[in-house]
Amino acid sequence: MAIISIWTIQHPGTVRLLGYTLQPHFHSHSRSSPVMYKTSTEMLAMSSRLERSKALTARLDVEGLKRAVSRATGFCCSGLTLKAEGGFHRVFFAHFDGGRELVARVAFDMVKYRGMKKMESEVATISWLAQNTDISVPTIIYYDPTDENEARAPFMIMEKVLDMTLEKRWQTMSLDDQRVSIKELAKIVASLAQTKFDRIGSLYPATNSESGGPDIGPMLPPCPPWFFTGDMSLDSGPWRSEREYLLACVARERTSTLSHQTELQEKWREEDLTTIGWDSILTGYLAIYDKLAEVVSALPGLDEPFPHSFGPFALAHPDLNNRNIMISADDPSQLTLLDWECASTTPLWNLTSTPEFLFYAGPCAAELRALYDAECESHFPDPAVWRSQCRKGCLMTVLERACQVISLMVSPATLVDLMNRVLSEVAVYRT
Repeated sequence: MAIISIWTIQHPGTVRLLGYTLQPHFHSHSRSSPVMYKTSTEMLAMSSRLERSKALTARLDVEGLKRAVSRATGFCCSGLTLKAEGGFHRVFFAHFDGGRELVARVAFDMVKYRGMKKMESEVATISWLAQNTDISVPTIIYYDPTDENEARAPFMIMEKVLDMTLEKRWQTMSLDDQRVSIKELAKIVASLAQTKFDRIGSLYPATNSESGGPDIGPMLPPCPPWFFTGDMSLDSGPWRSEREYLLACVARERTSTLSHQTELQEKWREEDLTTIGWDSILTGYLAIYDKLAEVVSALPGLDEPFPHSFGPFALAHPDLNNRNIMISADDPSQLTLLDWECASTTPLWNLTSTPEFLFYAGPCAAELRALYDAECESHFPDPAVWRSQCRKGCLMTVLERACQVISLMVSPATLVDLMNRVLSEVAVYRT
């Protein structure tokens, strides 16, 4: 049987999986989701984001940032305007005489070393894309990945791109213009899917000038397919096969759960989800991770040559939402992708999923999703390979959803039963 028959989407955010109805948490800052459907490390990430923001507020010297921008550009910066704040950075518009504006983006991460690596990796990724593809990316003027500067924080200066985000423009676009933009986005993703790397990980500046390209190093958090811990002392790759990669994902989730029991118990208390008891909750977490490892070990084709799972691997955007897509006010086909922080090379199936924002794209959302999927397939050199990777992506979605079903609504015994049923489906898939 085809893997795609294991699960069906009933409506955005709800999946019917082997007889169980699941409403998993989407990794999106724009929509709220039930707390009960979050992985353990995801619950920790929610509180750590607020801590990061507070830490940056206490540390950032805005006047120092203005001086640093002036020094880096060679022109006097007359002022800064805060425009946006994401999970890991703040974005300012830097103003200059004559009306010129640049973008100054300040990074914040509670782990200094990790924050430096994330910025270095993003610069390497954008530089590689600019040199090796036709994908429109921001132009980086200057960056300092350390906090040893006048701003007292890592920052990057970029040229402004296009006019506005796709999110802001979407509601005023005609359906024809929406179709044009979605076709272009699909073309960009298909282009990313054709990039080729021999390992799974993040891109970094080349340490050897003769190598001709960036280094592939440890994958930076957050990492697909599961939102596992950002502790880079655990196995972060790079990996040479999908099986190594997926087993590392599961192991990191499990290790993080055991390492942060005190914080997790407190988080459950804050959310008033203690009626089941912590021991049962922990048992549920560990049971699902152990079963996930069993499923990954049983999956076929995870160590075989492309088009299966031993490479080449493709570069994927880490957060393909409409807030990270800039669009021209005059031409809906002109798109620029922002925020390549934590981008990585991944298995091809990781690029086959439909962007989440297309599930909430208005009355024609279903048509636009179908258009996006068809365009991705048509722009990929081998449509049959793309379809096979889509089927594999469906299976990975099943595993991701199962990983997220730690809730008051599903007992630990049910979790184990569910994963045993997934194993049964995998056994059928192997034949």
